[in-house]
Amino acid sequence: MIRPLAAPATPDGLLRRRHRFYRRLLFLCLLVMLSLAFPQTLRLAGSVGYFLITLLTTVELGGFLAGSVARDSGDRLYLVLGGANLVAQLYWLLTPESRRLSGVPLLLITTLFIGWSLVRLVRTLGREPRATRPVVVGAVAGYLLLGLSGGLVLSVLETIQPGSFLANTADGQAAIVRSHAGVAAHSVWELDFARINYFAFVSLTTTGYGDITPALPPARMASVVLGIAGPLYIAVILGVLISRFAAPEEGDSGD
Repeated sequence: MIRPLAAPATPDGLLRRRHRFYRRLLFLCLLVMLSLAFPQTLRLAGSVGYFLITLLTTVELGGFLAGSVARDSGDRLYLVLGGANLVAQLYWLLTPESRRLSGVPLLLITTLFIGWSLVRLVRTLGREPRATRPVVVGAVAGYLLLGLSGGLVLSVLETIQPGSFLANTADGQAAIVRSHAGVAAHSVWELDFARINYFAFVSLTTTGYGDITPALPPARMASVVLGIAGPLYIAVILGVLISRFAAPEEGDSGD
């Protein structure tokens, strides 16, 4: 049974809501990236930012903002997946570091949720009549969301299989995940994942500085997937934006 959403908004109202969503998503992504630049002082802001990003995308992309006029089974499943992602994030952060399998649910759920979210975001951007500044903001926010989500997935993978990623130093290879205080960590919350997130964006942009190496097969394949996803997202978004730039010109030529 398909249940209608709340009273349908006007086209102008939906347009304003989409643009607000793009701005908020970009702000939260930048907040998390800032916290990764200063992991010791802004660690709480980064964790809260991840939660808010998940909550924002779940609420805004789980209904008519993504193109649905009624909430169908796909929308409800997306909402459930977003809620499960929030619970899995909290469970993973608060469990002891020794319980390595605690990250498996988050690894699976985040991969599905972010992939689905990006599909819905691209579909939402495709509903824009013109490629205005807010639309570009939404496209940039989606790219940052992909990078941060990749960083989260790689971080979880490192806690499941310690040593998945190694730093190349003059003395050899060393672990890249350490506790913030420099002492043994009792929970995942106390670990510093800034360098893994840095590696995620390096993989996403296919830059490859060579200072960090994926050492285990799952880490290597995850890095390859992330390296493919970055250019693929850019190609899709460029297609959407170019079509929106061309649409007014085609309309003018027909007058």
